[in-house]
Amino acid sequence: MIGFLIAVPAAAEDAQCPKGAQLEESIRAAPECLAAHKLHQACAWGSSADEFMSEAVIDKCKAVFFHQLTREQKRLYEKRTEACGERYPVTEEGGSIQVYLEWMCDEDLATTYFKSAKNGRISGTPRWKIPDVAE
Repeated sequence: MIGFLIAVPAAAEDAQCPKGAQLEESIRAAPECLAAHKLHQACAWGSSADEFMSEAVIDKCKAVFFHQLTREQKRLYEKRTEACGERYPVTEEGGSIQVYLEWMCDEDLATTYFKSAKNGRISGTPRWKIPDVAE
């Protein structure tokens, strides 16, 4: 019988939620954008409280690429973040969940740009469409 060993890289393992109130700090302390994003996905609350965690992830991702974008690329990035707000508008019926959905959409955009960055530069326009964020 031949056995197979499948090695799973640390980034592909399921993120564990830290105990207590240090979630935002854990996201900020993550080694890079995708690790922070994975941690937030694992620990998301599905409410407006996720805004602070998404901000931490987006800040970590944008630090790698945003300063290198051309003026046109920055305008497109901002237009795409506006599209998230239009897709998931805050309403009286779904205010808190809509805030969560919009921020997770923004976070998806930032991680897409992060993945497209090579040495901090993005050549061309990263392919991205507004995601259907699961509630």
